[in-house]
Amino acid sequence: MAEKEGKIKIVNEEEGIVILEEYNGEEYRYEIVTVIEIEDIDYLILLPGDNDGDGEGYALKATDDENGKRVYQPVIDEEELAKLQEELAKED
Repeated sequence: MAEKEGKIKIVNEEEGIVILEEYNGEEYRYEIVTVIEIEDIDYLILLPGDNDGDGEGYALKATDDENGKRVYQPVIDEEELAKLQEELAKED
């Protein structure tokens, strides 16, 4: 994440929620609206829940680390985002 962006605080895929903490310490709740698999990688598509946040959606890449623990990273690569947008358009 960029210097002025926050961090991923909580991800609960079972309950479909993600808590993001902004750089100023404020926390925002997001709902996982869909999970897309592209090339054996899961992507969580998030939208603000309970009218929190600025209305902007996010995408997180979900992978497993070397210990088998699930880790999440924001998707910032333009090519990766374009692939996600294509897949989302197919679902509409």
